[in-house]
Amino acid sequence: MQDICSTLEPLLDRYADEEGFTFHAIHGFCTAMTIVPFELKTDERNEILFGVPVTLTRQDSILLEQALDQLSRAIDRQFNEEEGFELSCEEFADPDDEDLMDWCCGFLQAHIMTEEKWFRDNEQEVSELLLPVMLGSGLFDDEPEFEAILEDEQLTEDMCSQIPEVLMELYLLFNSPEEASSKPPSKASKPARKGSPRKRH
Repeated sequence: MQDICSTLEPLLDRYADEEGFTFHAIHGFCTAMTIVPFELKTDERNEILFGVPVTLTRQDSILLEQALDQLSRAIDRQFNEEEGFELSCEEFADPDDEDLMDWCCGFLQAHIMTEEKWFRDNEQEVSELLLPVMLGSGLFDDEPEFEAILEDEQLTEDMCSQIPEVLMELYLLFNSPEEASSKPPSKASKPARKGSPRKRH
């Protein structure tokens, strides 16, 4: 994963503006696309990642495609290994961690682009599972439901720490529904809403 990050970060520094993704946001974005794949034109994808329409050099374009392909395969591999899924950021229990916020915002960006697919068959369950990611994004902190959660520091940390687990449940739900059906339902409940990714910092 570090090699992929070392390839992507110089490209982000070279081409991205303040609206562009960080590496952690890209990881979150690719994670959502691994759970619920969808087609995205190269120019559209690059504008999302870099925050502006960009024209990459041929060499940089090749580097970007190779890095994103490696990242997507690494994410898919994690979902299918016994060790389970890990976020790109080391700390996922602190809701104020900017890397976590970036990761969650990147994930939600891909999610809102295909909301219909996510909610088509299991709207209630998916909404419940997305709650920790929504909390970690920081996009909904001013909403009453989230304010109540954030007032309880232990509950907030517990929910954020559950993100890798709920991602695994989401992956199984969409890619191995038979296995997912054997798991107990989540207790969280909150419909997902649209948000925008965090700016680069």
